[in-house]
Amino acid sequence: MNKYTSMFHSLRSLLMVGAFAMPLAAVAADFPAGAYVAHKSITLTFDAQGQFHVNDGKGTQVSGRYTVKGDQLELTDTEGPWACTKTGEQSGTYTWKYAGSVLTLTKVTDSCQDRVGTLAAVSWKRPQ
Repeated sequence: MNKYTSMFHSLRSLLMVGAFAMPLAAVAADFPAGAYVAHKSITLTFDAQGQFHVNDGKGTQVSGRYTVKGDQLELTDTEGPWACTKTGEQSGTYTWKYAGSVLTLTKVTDSCQDRVGTLAAVSWKRPQ
């Protein structure tokens, strides 16, 4: 293998790694990750690695993964006492809007009524 072939393979590998990293970068760039509070004691946190957590002041009640495509937010519960783990209820899709430090989620499709009631019934505010 000559130095040009070696450089080509290195560049191709770098481009492939970059292509796989783009969805995570899109989440971080478009969606306002961070902590939000509702009901004075429930905190919903989205980190930049695609994980979310719901804490009720006593501890984490739900943890899971999230993905963002445009204005669509998909949440998939993975663990916790409030997690929707029945077949067909693990994931829900919502539209999201962020304005004036307030995140609003509107149900698109979700079979887990507890998640819908917790997430879509309120405005999530960033703590000051």
